[in-house]
Amino acid sequence: MKRKLSITLLVAAICFVNCKQKEENGLPQGAFPIIYRSHLYITGQADSVKGRYVFDTGASNFYYDSTFFAHNSFIHKNTFKAMLPGVGKRPQSVVVIKDTIEFRFGDNLYKTSLVPVLQLKPILGDFADGILGMQYFYNSFLEICYEKEYMKKHPSIDSINVKGWTKIAMQKRNDRLFIPLKVDVNDSVSISGEFLFDLGSGGSVSLTSVVSQEYNLMNSIDSKVAFFSKNMGVGGESSGYNFFASKLLLGDFTFNNVYASFSTDASGTLATKKYLGIIGNKIFERFNVYIDFINNNLYLKPNNKFGSPFEASRLGFYYTDRTQTLKSWVVKGFHANTPAQKSGLMVDDRIIAVNDVSVEEISYHQQDSLFSNLSEVSLKVKRNNELLSFSFSLKPVLTVNSKVN
Repeated sequence: MKRKLSITLLVAAICFVNCKQKEENGLPQGAFPIIYRSHLYITGQADSVKGRYVFDTGASNFYYDSTFFAHNSFIHKNTFKAMLPGVGKRPQSVVVIKDTIEFRFGDNLYKTSLVPVLQLKPILGDFADGILGMQYFYNSFLEICYEKEYMKKHPSIDSINVKGWTKIAMQKRNDRLFIPLKVDVNDSVSISGEFLFDLGSGGSVSLTSVVSQEYNLMNSIDSKVAFFSKNMGVGGESSGYNFFASKLLLGDFTFNNVYASFSTDASGTLATKKYLGIIGNKIFERFNVYIDFINNNLYLKPNNKFGSPFEASRLGFYYTDRTQTLKSWVVKGFHANTPAQKSGLMVDDRIIAVNDVSVEEISYHQQDSLFSNLSEVSLKVKRNNELLSFSFSLKPVLTVNSKVN
C-alpha cells in the first residue's frame, strides 16, 4: 500500500507542476493567476508580505489570519476589538486594525482600513493567510475561470462578448449579493427564493436552520447523514445534515442529485431569516463566470465540468492541513456513524502520517486525489502526548437514495 501511495503522489506532483506551468504561461492579457481548491485563492502582498487570500463574495473587506499576522513583521498599533459573526454558533472575538493597509495582486492595488484579524487557519488550514472580499471589485466586471485558474478585471460589460451566456439578475443589500434559486429537496418539498451568493463557501447549497424548521426537513428527508464541525466557519461549531437534493434550478440551468446540506445551528450565518441559504463554489466551478459588480448581474456559461455528478465525501471526517504551523492535519469534525468516527478518531487529533507517509510530504493539491484512490486508510495520530494508530475503510458517507440517518 505504501509503494502504491508513493507512486500516486509522484505522478500527481509531476502532473501538477506541468499543468501549473502551462496555466501561468497561457493566461489572457491582464489576467492574474489564482489557485482553486474548493476556495479561490489570490496570491498577493499585504504591506509587502506575500500571502494567499481567499476571494469571498460573502465578505466585503480585507481580513488577516491571526497566525499569519503574528508570524510576520506587521506593525499596527491603532486597533480595537470587535465581534465577527459567520457560519457557526458564536461570533469570533477579533482585533480590528484602523490603519490603512495596501494589498497588491497582479497589477492591482487595493487600499483599505478597518481590517479584522481573525482565526482563519483552524477553519481552512495553513493555505489561507487571509480573505479578500468584494469591495475592491465593486466598480468592475470580474471574470473567473475555475478550469484555467485565473481572474481578470474588465472595466465594463462593453469590453466583453457575453453572447451565448446566461444572465442572472442579483440583488445587493448590506454589501452582500443574493441570487434567485429553486431547490427541489424531493418530490414533496420545493424551496424557492433568495440565496446568498457566497464564493467563500466550498460547498454547493446550504439551507439555513430556519428553512429546515419551516419545511420540517428532519422528517421530510429520509436519506441524510448528520455532520458536526468544531471549526466550520468564523463562528466555530456548526452542525447539520447532508443529503442529495433531487433538483436545483439556477437561471436556465438544471442540476440533478445535488449533494447539499441543511443546518441545525441555533445562531450564526446559517440561522438567519434574511435568506434561504448559501450557494457556493461546488455549483459555480461548473461554469465560466462573469460578475458584473456595477449592475449586480451574474453571467454563466457551462465549462467542461458542467455535467460531472455531485459526490459525497468519502472520508467521514473533516480536517485542516496545518503542516506548516503544526506539522499535522488537525481533525475538526465528523459525519455521524461513519467508519472514521467509529474507529475512535477524535476532534483535535493531529494526523502525522497516512499509510506510513508523513503528511508533510503530501502537498495540499494532492489530497483529494489521494483519498479518491484509496479504499482504506491507516492514520498515525498524536493526541496530547500519545501516539495512536487508526485504520478504517473509505466510502461515500451518502449515496443517492441511500437510507442513512
